Amino acid sequence: MDKNDKSSGVSRRRLLQAAGAGVAGGAVLYGLDKLRLLPSFEQPKPVPPAERMTCRVNPKNGDKVSLLGFGCMRFPMLPGADSPTGPEVNEQGAFALVDYAIAHGVNYFDTAWPYHRGVSESVIGKALQHYPRESFYLADKMPTFLMPTREQAREIFEKQLEKCKVEYFDYYLLHAIQSVEAYQTVYEKNGVLEYLLEEKKKGRIRNLGWSFHGNAPTLEYLLSRDVAWDFAMVQLNYHDMLHEYKIAPNQAKFIPKDPAPTQWMFEKMQQSGLPLIVMEPLLGGRLARLNKKALAILQAERPEASGASWAFRYVAGLPNVITMLSGMTYMEHLQDNLRALAPYEPLSGREMEVLKAALNVFLTQSNIRCTTCGYCMPCPYGVDIPSVFAHFNRCLDDELIPKGTRDPDYEKARRAYLVEYERSVPELRQAARCTGCGKCLTHCPQMIAIPDEMARLGKFVENLRTRQG
Repeated sequence: MDKNDKSSGVSRRRLLQAAGAGVAGGAVLYGLDKLRLLPSFEQPKPVPPAERMTCRVNPKNGDKVSLLGFGCMRFPMLPGADSPTGPEVNEQGAFALVDYAIAHGVNYFDTAWPYHRGVSESVIGKALQHYPRESFYLADKMPTFLMPTREQAREIFEKQLEKCKVEYFDYYLLHAIQSVEAYQTVYEKNGVLEYLLEEKKKGRIRNLGWSFHGNAPTLEYLLSRDVAWDFAMVQLNYHDMLHEYKIAPNQAKFIPKDPAPTQWMFEKMQQSGLPLIVMEPLLGGRLARLNKKALAILQAERPEASGASWAFRYVAGLPNVITMLSGMTYMEHLQDNLRALAPYEPLSGREMEVLKAALNVFLTQSNIRCTTCGYCMPCPYGVDIPSVFAHFNRCLDDELIPKGTRDPDYEKARRAYLVEYERSVPELRQAARCTGCGKCLTHCPQMIAIPDEMARLGKFVENLRTRQG
């Protein structure tokens, strides 16, 4: 950072505060003690300095990108926020995390038009505005789901530059391509791809790629286009790579074909030679938590390592991966991720077998495959879908699901589940409010049968309230 740059003084002050927060555990020095933070480490483990962050060189352009990328989908929220992915972002908390990340070697930031319901771009723009433009890489995305015309795409792109306070994007994506039809309509018939390529020629897009959430024919179509793609973003994690996921049969009326098998998709991407940006390496945090039995297997092999570190190390060992995105809400998450990748240590053969054993235990649970991305929101009937799923998954991981009325601990578990459910999800936003309209289904990247799951959880909660099971 240029010490003579006037903006550097502001950034250095924030960085000093960030460093102090790291030593203290993160909460009070930032005024974040009123947020929904995880407990601070009683004896904070040291966080590696910036020079120890593992970086990967993008073979297409020579960019030296931090292996840990900062996903701007899950910024910290204000107390009483509407939803974990709502617009009520705690900006000071977000700035603190960004400053700390930069101070420890992170230089890749990823935002999008719908993140935090339109607020994410503005927050990261404010967070980065005091840093020299060449010191970070910023990624943004064209919202495919809006089905924009060429003129609408131009207006969106101009607005994104304005919100992010930049004159160009280092990486720009066609967001969440799910079907051939959507791609053809928006990017071919509507001329949006032609417009984006023009912006690339002007230098306002440095690298053009896409993020993928579709089926096999869609991926093959993307890779067959006569377009010089610079990179791609795909979902990769050890859960999906080592365990083939199938959508529910009743989902077929909304999703024409099964999602592309992850292993097959990965092999196709390797054949393409495109540099890979990885999203959901932790499967929305699911692989950071696991469950008690699965986590115990990992801890027996490496007691000091977190569940998240195993997931990062697996993905980092895959070819062509230049960065992995993590949406880090809490300072503790950020610090742990930094320790995992500064520097990166490949998994040994033995560790790979241990990881597979832990996954097999984890798969015995009826977890809901929600990553709390918020793409399903807002629900037209007010249901907070991510929070409902997150509460159930947390209780499942911690073995706190009531086992039945004959269990001696049933009453205690029943009350605990209901009390925390009421605290984390207001009554008018709970599963029972779901009407089964299905609007959320076509937006869910994980292809979860959301109405069915809501009906199941709604009935489950009602049974707990009436002590029926």
